[in-house]
Amino acid sequence: MAASMQVAGQLGLTSLYHYQDFNLRSADDHVRRLTDILKNNRIWCSNPASFNDPWDCKPYFDPSLLDDPQARAATAEALISTRTGGAELNHIDERLRMSPDFLKGAIQEFSTHLLGFIASRWGVYCLSPDPCLTLMWSHYARDHKGVCLEFAVQNTKFLLAVKVQYQKEYPTLLLHDPDARALMLVVKSDDWEYEQEFRLI
Repeated sequence: MAASMQVAGQLGLTSLYHYQDFNLRSADDHVRRLTDILKNNRIWCSNPASFNDPWDCKPYFDPSLLDDPQARAATAEALISTRTGGAELNHIDERLRMSPDFLKGAIQEFSTHLLGFIASRWGVYCLSPDPCLTLMWSHYARDHKGVCLEFAVQNTKFLLAVKVQYQKEYPTLLLHDPDARALMLVVKSDDWEYEQEFRLI
């Protein structure tokens, strides 16, 4: 699926838009963030841990998929490749390879660890190709009292804004799948499809 991932530059977009709140009396940092964008050309990226979609940037590797021997073997090797340490941990590698239950438990622990890692490692800036979406003004721009910022795409970093993929069901993720790591950050429930989201990660 990730092979079909598209970025703004491939799609010929000339502008992307960011809806945001702006309230001089708010306890949030709207004024400072907007000032920083306009004066210093810096954007403020959201922490994925705060996203309201229960799938978004919250990977889950389903242990039932490891009942397939080939998937289990490939997943064990992928998990082993992520660890640090020397030969003293070879006995753990062997358990990952030989014990399906041990591997399933390790993958569940890895999923939990990954949630914290994503929140500490990546920030996300959410964009839309359309500045006139009523629901976006309602949900993200303080009921039409906020602002919508326009960013040029061509010859900027916004060329690399990734188009979000919307799905009816939670994506099937296997750790050894090279597409899995990308999908963790760009797949959302199709309930949010109206947003037409692109994101800088």
